[in-house]
Amino acid sequence: MDTQGTEKRVVRVTIFQQPYSLRASGDPAETEAIARGVDDLMNQIADRSSSNDPARVAVLAALHLADKVRALETRADAMEERLSDFRQRLQDAGKRSETAEKALEELERVTHEDQSKQEGAAGQRAADLYDRLITLDERLAALLENRAS
Repeated sequence: MDTQGTEKRVVRVTIFQQPYSLRASGDPAETEAIARGVDDLMNQIADRSSSNDPARVAVLAALHLADKVRALETRADAMEERLSDFRQRLQDAGKRSETAEKALEELERVTHEDQSKQEGAAGQRAADLYDRLITLDERLAALLENRAS
């Protein structure tokens, strides 16, 4: 016994004034709605064509439904193609994003290195200036000592 609702049930419907007992899986209301749609279509065709020949009306209804199916298949194919295009564009955007992220990381690394170099250079310049200041201070002290003697 299938618990998924695929068990076949008998559904009684009327299409173009003919009763039918259909074995259908799923919701009987869905089968009844589909049968009503076919009945409505066949009655519309019979009214427009002034024909009550059930075989002729059934063939015209089948052609009408086949045309709808083909149109839907064409739309589905176009949508699949667009979806495939969107997937490709998304994949390309992801690759560009990864490339941009790597470039940003490299830029941050280089910037950090430059800042470190600048800080190192500034520190070295400050040390050099301090050494010169000490030398000047020593020379000034020596000059003042010589002058005092």
